Amino acid sequence: MAFELKIGQQVLYSGAHASVLEMPRHDTVLIDLGELGVATVGRNEVIAIAPAKDVLAGSTLSRISSEDWQKASCRADVIRALIASGTPITRDVEAAASKLGISVRHLWRLIQNFRQHETTSGLICQSGGRKPGSKVLPIEVERVITEMIEAHFLQPERWTLTALHERVVAECMRQEIRPPSFKAVSSRADAYRNFESQRKRIGAKAARYQYQPMPGHVEVSRPLERVEIDHTPLDVMVRSDDPYCDYVGRPWLTLAIDVYTRCILGIQIGFEAPSILSVALCLTHAVLPKLPAAEFGVPLDWSMHGIPVEIVVDNGKDFVSAAFRRGCEQYGILLTYRPMGSPHYGGSIERLIGAMVGQCHLLPGTTKNSVKARRDYDSVKHAALTLSQARSWFVEQLLGRYHVMPHRMLRIPPEAAWKRAMGAECAA
Repeated sequence: MAFELKIGQQVLYSGAHASVLEMPRHDTVLIDLGELGVATVGRNEVIAIAPAKDVLAGSTLSRISSEDWQKASCRADVIRALIASGTPITRDVEAAASKLGISVRHLWRLIQNFRQHETTSGLICQSGGRKPGSKVLPIEVERVITEMIEAHFLQPERWTLTALHERVVAECMRQEIRPPSFKAVSSRADAYRNFESQRKRIGAKAARYQYQPMPGHVEVSRPLERVEIDHTPLDVMVRSDDPYCDYVGRPWLTLAIDVYTRCILGIQIGFEAPSILSVALCLTHAVLPKLPAAEFGVPLDWSMHGIPVEIVVDNGKDFVSAAFRRGCEQYGILLTYRPMGSPHYGGSIERLIGAMVGQCHLLPGTTKNSVKARRDYDSVKHAALTLSQARSWFVEQLLGRYHVMPHRMLRIPPEAAWKRAMGAECAA
């Protein structure tokens, strides 16, 4: 746990003992390294080895319990009255101490303390013991821990805390100093939970997703303004519809989602790997009316359709083909590609795919989501559904479950959002 630095505080920098001279900015510190001179370093590059000395270090008024605040408020009222009356005499102090239920000596200390800050919060009862964040290890041990963290823990090999502690113990034994506990080493490693440190350990991309805000949120104002298309394999093995064919495989799903209403406009499910054909079939299905979804054997309403204003896709070869780009240009559709390595730009369809594919784990022949989860379950042996049955099942889940259940972001079902938006457009 890192705490606020102050001028004069003792710190560790790259294993060397230093003291804080100035803090020109919130993210930089000017430190005195003794014989090594003076240096300006990043705030996250130093480790404080002493706690801040504020009366309420690191806390705010909102964190104070009602009971503690009421007790401090009563003390403040009594002390203010004593100070306002002039120089308190012993008799008045004794009466006030009796009223507060504390000793006269304790009250004199409170009065002296109150004269310095004149705040109620300064009279909060402090619990005994060390304050959170304080470090009591010898400076030699702190230096060893820092050196081992920087040399081994903050590396792409990603040492475990157990391995780090073992290396720290070995180095301490070599230097003939008492080694720290595992908990002490773990708490020092936690101080490196920031972007710059974790960039060395888990890589820039993973650290950016973990410690920095991810842009990519878009605002849309009407249906069909932004449609996202993507592919994914379904987590189930199915059989061919041909009775003379024993083929068993994992079908691919291609779907198009309207970002404004979160409705599914069209789908394509087949054994073929993603291609310009599966994209064309999905987009055709999204554009044309589907009342009802009889082609899948599901007599449920599927009124969502239309030509998109913008289509957002990833950089797959089927999406960057000339045929797909020219097809969009033919109907005046804006084609937008997500930045490479930035799946959060297609967050709407990524979350939907995860939710819908997860339902396949309830079907016979499921592949689960990992080898570990599947264990010794034979997905091919238990495959019972045909491709047509898998399509019907998926559409039934889509229309009878997903479209009619309240969406987490919309707070209403996607189907209701579509009907409301289309009704508003017709009225306008």
